Amino acid sequence: LLPNTAASTRLSQVNDHLTQPNSTDSKMAAKITVHWLEDSRAQRILWLLEELGLDYEVKRYSRDPKTLLAPKELADVHPLGKSPVVTIVEDGKTLTLAESGAIVEFIVERYGSNLSIPASSSDMQARADYLYWLHWAEGSGMLPLMFSIVFAQLPKQGPWLAKPLLNGVSYGAMSQFVLPRLKENFRFIEQSLAGKDYFAGGKLTGADIMMSFIAEGLESSPLPNDKYPNIFRWYNSMLERTAYKKALEKGGKNDLGRFT
Repeated sequence: LLPNTAASTRLSQVNDHLTQPNSTDSKMAAKITVHWLEDSRAQRILWLLEELGLDYEVKRYSRDPKTLLAPKELADVHPLGKSPVVTIVEDGKTLTLAESGAIVEFIVERYGSNLSIPASSSDMQARADYLYWLHWAEGSGMLPLMFSIVFAQLPKQGPWLAKPLLNGVSYGAMSQFVLPRLKENFRFIEQSLAGKDYFAGGKLTGADIMMSFIAEGLESSPLPNDKYPNIFRWYNSMLERTAYKKALEKGGKNDLGRFT
């Protein structure tokens, strides 16, 4: 006999519903470890977990004092040896997750939807803003910041005899390419935050958490901070959050100035 298609579909939907994680149950059962590298984007993952009230462990790693690179031990956790990396043990299964945006999106959707603007939201603009800034932080926003670090380190890490040449290359790249892009980005953020307390939907979301590192980058950049009052109004309000302060106690404040 052929199966009743409608009945089979309903049964499949019921089974799917039963296997979906219950946010409260998953929160209680999950064992989360954050592989935290000093002066890195890992700090905002601690902030996220504190906002969600999740229990977690922190495994700390220090940078090489000369090269400022991550230690080789991180490659034992994830092949690329970068941070943040999060391991989650739930129902006997272990998940290793890298990339800040992926970590934030996964954890928010699984354990704390109050920090998202769901796809089902009737506010299309809020949903779009949430996704945009969540991904902008590691895309368009991060690229010139990374270039600023690379070109700042180039003369310091290069051969001694090549330093005059590397200084010239660094100065040219910073003045002609990097700083104009940074100014463009921060001007865009400044305008976007005009009259707003948060990046999306009028409430704290994962987008704010992702964008916090960009604000740290501005704070340690050569750009005059007083030109960006909206950014620092928003950023200072984030610094005052109880969860942010708790995360600092468990991790530590980033010193991005050491890279410049």
